[in-house]
Amino acid sequence: MKVIWSLKLTLLTILMILMMSSRYVRYAVGKMKKLLHCSECDKLFHPDCVVPPVIDLPSEAWICFSCKEKTEEYIQARRLYIAELQKRYEAALERKSKIIEIIRSLNLPNNPLDDIVDQLGGPEKVAEMTGRRGMLVRASNGKGVTYQARNTKDITMEMVNMHEKQLFMDGKKLVAIISEAGSAGVSLQADRRAVNQKRRVHLTLELPWSADRAIQQFGRTHRSNQTSAPEYRLLFTNLGGERRFASIVAKRLETLGALTQGDRRAGPSGPSLSAYNYDSNFGKKSLMVMYRGIMEQEKLPVLPPGCSIDEPETVKEFLTKARAALVAVGIVRDSVLANGKDVGRFSGRIIDSDMHDVGRFLNRLLGLPPDIQNRLFELFTSILDVLVHNARIEGSFDSGIVDMKANSVELLSTPKTVHVDQMSGASTMLFTFTLDRGVTWESASSMLEGKRRDGLGSANDGFFESKREWLGRRHFILAFESAASGLFKIVRPAVGESIREMSLSELKTKYRKLSSLEKARTGWEDEYEVSSKQCMHGPKCKLGEYCTVGRRIQEVNVVGGLILPIWGTIEKALSKQARHSHKRIRVIRIETTTDNQRIVGLSIPNAAVETVLQDLAWVQEIDD
Repeated sequence: MKVIWSLKLTLLTILMILMMSSRYVRYAVGKMKKLLHCSECDKLFHPDCVVPPVIDLPSEAWICFSCKEKTEEYIQARRLYIAELQKRYEAALERKSKIIEIIRSLNLPNNPLDDIVDQLGGPEKVAEMTGRRGMLVRASNGKGVTYQARNTKDITMEMVNMHEKQLFMDGKKLVAIISEAGSAGVSLQADRRAVNQKRRVHLTLELPWSADRAIQQFGRTHRSNQTSAPEYRLLFTNLGGERRFASIVAKRLETLGALTQGDRRAGPSGPSLSAYNYDSNFGKKSLMVMYRGIMEQEKLPVLPPGCSIDEPETVKEFLTKARAALVAVGIVRDSVLANGKDVGRFSGRIIDSDMHDVGRFLNRLLGLPPDIQNRLFELFTSILDVLVHNARIEGSFDSGIVDMKANSVELLSTPKTVHVDQMSGASTMLFTFTLDRGVTWESASSMLEGKRRDGLGSANDGFFESKREWLGRRHFILAFESAASGLFKIVRPAVGESIREMSLSELKTKYRKLSSLEKARTGWEDEYEVSSKQCMHGPKCKLGEYCTVGRRIQEVNVVGGLILPIWGTIEKALSKQARHSHKRIRVIRIETTTDNQRIVGLSIPNAAVETVLQDLAWVQEIDD
């Protein structure tokens, strides 16, 4: 009975709980229907919870107490702000639509290769040896282009390049375009067995990164059994960074010394490739000097391009731009602005591997705007010229076989036999030449008039006078702009055309242009006469007649003939000289202007001739 009563009580309790819960739910649902809704903040409030409590629900829009405290100005400003955002959004959307329309209306540029082929006469006139399967040709009606496959029914894709090559060699097509992909095993030289034996003109429109590949491409038109050698023309822009392509090819070609300077028949007429080989020992040293100067660790040995000595702020401005450019291309790393006492001072570093990496410097230049790119490259080459010039003066510059150039080269006397080899009977001869390197006023005037007559001159061409005096005298030069480099070639009365070219900024910094031709003529002729008797250091030069710096007429002694057996003797004799530049052996090539006689041998400084002859005579006595 107790169990039954306990079960009844439990059931009764559960029933009462369910009845109370249903009443609470009905009450809550009823209350939810009576919640107040704020029209400003979108929040819900119970009528009994607001102050003061709301008894009757409002029939219109209701605003809570917090929103009522906000002023009407705030609400108006908020609405205006939202309207402004909407206006900006619509304007941006309109600009976006216009940009999309402009992009859709743009025409793609012509394919460079197809454009060249079209300008040269079309596929009927040009033999193409590339890896392309098709090309864009001008439509028959002259409007637009059409796609055309390179192969035909009779010629497979694998044989189309060989077919094009044969058309070129047979003379049916006089222009050939080759690429690395489609020129493997192709010979295009002026072969004696071919119909087309015209001289080849090889234009390289895009120099490859690898010098070996460039040499391989050059070999396509220069092979055995040819009627004439090809003419090579390397094309590149005047942008500083693009000089990298010429630099690597020039460096590789210079290693082929037998082609360029290993024989007296090579002659001085060939172009010097060293002018484009920046990746040399002097180039690496120049790069390090430039980096240290830009980072203000050392003073720059030259004035930066576009700067003036009278305006130091121009130099600071250039250094700031140069550092920013080097940071932009990743050469200067960890760049920050120091805090504390040196506010605004630049801080950064260039790792050791980049300090001498000329290739990386030229490569990174390509990523800079043309203005700072050219100014950095001009600064680099100016420092290189200074270092090479100093090395020449000190006698430490190794340029291989040096061509002695002058307006007049004459053999002074009959060559003298200074040594005879007992084994072979071959003799060693001493040649003495007289060189006149000067340029007369008439020749200089003719050079300037010729430039102007041919339309190659510029407004800055003319005669200039140095702003500073040297030993009480001012120097005169002729400067004219080079069409190839954009720099100015310098011609001096005493030594003729200078190897180093000047930028316009450097020219105006050091010289002033003369408007009076009479003054230019007087100064030119005076310097021409004085330089025939003394060097530029004046009559009190310590070396006296042995100094040739700035001397117009000089005497050159060359030991030619059998050289190797007496090389050590000459080297030992030169090592006894007091001046460092006289201790180094130089191999030179010289050609007389009267009978075109060429001599290749060792240059003997005038101060060392007697010592060398004495040592050679002593060696001859021992051999006898």
